[in-house]
Amino acid sequence: MPGNVCALFAGQSVQEAGMGRELLKRPAARAVIERLKPSLGADLEALLTTTPDAELAKTFNAQRAIHASHVAHWLAYAASRPGLEDALMGAVGHSMGVVAALVAAGALSVEDSGRFIAARAKAFSDCCAAFAEPMGLAAASSDDFQDVADSVAEVPGVSVALWNTAGKGTLGGTLAALEAYAAKARDEDWPVKVKVLRVEGPYHTAAFAPAQAPLRAALAGLEVKPPRVPVFMGTSGRAETDPARIKELLVEQTTACERHLEAVRAAYAAGAREFVEVSFKPQPVTWLGDQLVGADGARLADVAATAVTTDRLPA
Repeated sequence: MPGNVCALFAGQSVQEAGMGRELLKRPAARAVIERLKPSLGADLEALLTTTPDAELAKTFNAQRAIHASHVAHWLAYAASRPGLEDALMGAVGHSMGVVAALVAAGALSVEDSGRFIAARAKAFSDCCAAFAEPMGLAAASSDDFQDVADSVAEVPGVSVALWNTAGKGTLGGTLAALEAYAAKARDEDWPVKVKVLRVEGPYHTAAFAPAQAPLRAALAGLEVKPPRVPVFMGTSGRAETDPARIKELLVEQTTACERHLEAVRAAYAAGAREFVEVSFKPQPVTWLGDQLVGADGARLADVAATAVTTDRLPA
């Protein structure tokens, strides 16, 4: 394998009831889940197998289940692919997926990644429980998401939370403000599609500032090593290799716009050509056609997208 592989990991929202049922049948993956149970909770296996969607969608549950799934999928796949470590040139994690990316890059141990996600899930959940009014996110799409980013100034209380592709992203704010934005876009015939999402909170906005102190405290007791390969972080939109800076970006991520598009493009600029996502339901790998495009808007011909689902892991 040439050294041009970049690992991709999804963020919150990919959770699904039964997401780890088949995964746990793979011995290599189960061994990883067992290593994560002490930090992510005795209910981890239930979260991955029997917890219904409504309960699994809660922030505290979703983040723990998704992270366990990410790490178990990746390490089971890597164990079955001699040479993958040498071929890996970087990793990108969308939102919370960056923690799994740090594991893939060798910056965090499995155990420390679980400890951090446990703290993150609780801190985010506590923020959601403390909101004085309903808050959330809205998916927004346009031919050019920059137009959406420019338009948020039209409606107080709305900000860009995640910038995923050239045309798609997510807005955050109170539900009242998001609905006002959607109404304004509709009434004034803006070239933007808006769908308000009923989630627990506006992740990656100022509303999550209270989560920073507990995350900083959690990171103080964890070891982040220099990664073997760069981790392209959405908080900065570029390659990161310094442990101290990585820790600070993990804290800043709570309130900073997630610039996933910039991170993926930075990985490409650094030499990534094969983007690999190993998951029960691959997501970021499907966005590449709206991220890595030429001047004509067509997908770059030298980019390969590899989606590896659970059924392709060794039994």
